[in-house]
Amino acid sequence: MLLSLGQFVFDVDTMTFSELQRSRSWSHASNSIAQGRDQHQFTGAGEETVTIPFLIYQSHGFGNRQSIDDLSEMADSGSGYVLIDGSGYIYGVFAITAIDETRSHITNIGIARKIDGTMKLMRVDDDRIQADKVVEPNTPAQGA
Repeated sequence: MLLSLGQFVFDVDTMTFSELQRSRSWSHASNSIAQGRDQHQFTGAGEETVTIPFLIYQSHGFGNRQSIDDLSEMADSGSGYVLIDGSGYIYGVFAITAIDETRSHITNIGIARKIDGTMKLMRVDDDRIQADKVVEPNTPAQGA
């Protein structure tokens, strides 16, 4: 497994890719003051996007044309899906915002032998992690 977006697994049989582009930003509000530089205040995490260029070369055993339709159905739902790579690293919950594809090497019956494109994802969960707090049960006071 190269990567998993929800139940969709990226591998040689579905959709292959050789890179993953991740963009993250953080927000700062500014306030103008007299006789000085603007003052800035950190306001939190901004947008996070992931771009995955992909390649499907089904006749050579790389990927499956149906994968694009499967991912399109996931995008149609508007839902977010957990993005995990093969090492178990969790990127967060992402929604599919765009799938661009180019079909080439067309056969004489109109079937594309090669499909390459880009899938764009946007993070939709809040990355703040709430630590599990262990609450100790009430214990009797020492020496009581």
